[in-house]
Amino acid sequence: MSKLATILGIVIGSIILILSMIDYQQGQFIYAFLNWQGLALVLGGTFAAILVNYPLSQVGCVFKGLSKVLTSEPASYDDVIEQMVHLSHVSKQKGLLGIENQIDMIDDSYFRFALTEMLIYQDIEKLKQSLDNRLINMRLRHLSCQEVYGNMASYAPAFGMMGTVMGLIIMMTTQVVDTGSPYGGADSQDMLASLLSGMGLALVTTFYGVMFSNRVFLPIAGKLKVLTDAEVLRNEMIIQGTLALKQTDSPLLVKEQLLVFVNKKTKTKLESLR
Repeated sequence: MSKLATILGIVIGSIILILSMIDYQQGQFIYAFLNWQGLALVLGGTFAAILVNYPLSQVGCVFKGLSKVLTSEPASYDDVIEQMVHLSHVSKQKGLLGIENQIDMIDDSYFRFALTEMLIYQDIEKLKQSLDNRLINMRLRHLSCQEVYGNMASYAPAFGMMGTVMGLIIMMTTQVVDTGSPYGGADSQDMLASLLSGMGLALVTTFYGVMFSNRVFLPIAGKLKVLTDAEVLRNEMIIQGTLALKQTDSPLLVKEQLLVFVNKKTKTKLESLR
């Protein structure tokens, strides 16, 4: 449902934005909102600042993060509980060798890593430390990408304001040069109309900065946090289940230890699991 929510947010936000750019008295779109120079300044300046702030290897997460928001769903928990209970039954019947034969059948890379580490480490504390370290590293990588989008959200309005100031400077200096009689009647009216028109054009860059900050960058950072939190919770369940398998806990005890991680609705759904 996360992808659906993202698509709905994009569609609804775009519709509201476009409807707000229409002059209903004249029945036409206000083309002053379309300014490629302002757009280039805000997006180009924001991306340039990100290049200065981060190494190239980390800048790549801008595109990976956008792709993840549009294509990924929050990690589910049902299959972790089902597989852990199944592995507990296998362990009771065939021992650790039976679990080793099941590893290649698991799609989740962290799940496979946890089971492999369980077979390697004899000390349960060292096993837990290894799994926790892998989880911490994963979380730090995700947080760095969220930080990139958070900084982009702060850079965009600043470049929008810069564009406004630049536009005003250009507008004022151009008028001083081009206007021969700034205090004449007709010339004064023309200058005032030009100033108002130029003012609106300059303010478009501020509009772009605020729009991209609150419409694109901050929501993406928020969705990435939601996806990361779900994945962290899933991996914490995997750690708990792996430690239970290592201690040869019964399937019922394994299930009960994992059910504490899920909400009431999911817990009721999985109560019948044996």
